[in-house]
Amino acid sequence: MKFCMHLSTRIQDKRNELPLINLMTDLALKADAGGKFSAISLTEHHLHENQAYQNSLLFACALAPRLTWATLILATVNPALHHPVRLVESCNLIDQLNAGRLVVVFGPGFKETDLVAFGRDVAERNALFEQGIRTVLDIWGYDGKGGPLEFAVGADRGRLDVAVNPSSFRKPRPILARGTLNPTAIADCAARGWPVFTAIKDPASAREQMAGYHAALAASGHDAETIRLAREWSTIGKAVHVAETDEQARSEAEAFFVKNPSGAIARNPDDMVCGSPETVTRAMQAFAASGMGVMICGFLIDVEDPSRLRRSVRLFEEEVIPKVAATPMLSPTT
Repeated sequence: MKFCMHLSTRIQDKRNELPLINLMTDLALKADAGGKFSAISLTEHHLHENQAYQNSLLFACALAPRLTWATLILATVNPALHHPVRLVESCNLIDQLNAGRLVVVFGPGFKETDLVAFGRDVAERNALFEQGIRTVLDIWGYDGKGGPLEFAVGADRGRLDVAVNPSSFRKPRPILARGTLNPTAIADCAARGWPVFTAIKDPASAREQMAGYHAALAASGHDAETIRLAREWSTIGKAVHVAETDEQARSEAEAFFVKNPSGAIARNPDDMVCGSPETVTRAMQAFAASGMGVMICGFLIDVEDPSRLRRSVRLFEEEVIPKVAATPMLSPTT
């Protein structure tokens, strides 16, 4: 199982915007340089409290030229919020800047404020999401031959007579995935040969879900490389905090949530992987054994007290990742 550092927080003080951007940039570059984290993930929330960068596509463009080996994960992007040509252009540019190390995860989001801000009809939320996916796939597949490509996603309309430029570094497009807990959508991921991104809380449920997903992948008729990539980048996300003892980790996490009640992909310590290096290692080994390809780790980012954050990341890199790396994953036939 690979590990990914997730850059997101909910600190609301506007005075902390630039310090937060700088802190997140520093976290990404150090994670990349350290070689233990295989990926950096960014999320998209517009007008929802304050995660400093909001626009994950622009932040990814800023990070990509400075990364040496880490994959960038956009988790998630809602195609209902973007003009499809602009979205394809942006993803292709990030893919070029990061030499093909990009996973674009489609998700409908969880706040209606995003849809309202961009003038989308909230009642059409699911239809716009699915229509957006179909349209960007059409655009990625369009080569300028056989006549123009006309499209409409809600109020966004357009026509292409030539292929989008730049093209993606990875052909024919970046790795695409879908964030979901819905069994029908998970089956759709397997049918498309896409990785699935999920937020299941416990390893037993993750094992059950991934066994079904892997079986559907194996029966999908996709080539071996498509199945390998889908398994490799199928992901679960957990908030993480590590301290010297379980008691210290929980106390620090509780203090963080008092200060930041809407959290960092969690709302309380019970929804996290939280504890000493030994406790966190056991939890991560259980998820690795479930067949997950990637664990997205949302550390507790507090710009006003970064020392605890840095210690948590250091303990995770030095004492957790090396032990989990040896955990066997489920076989492709499981």
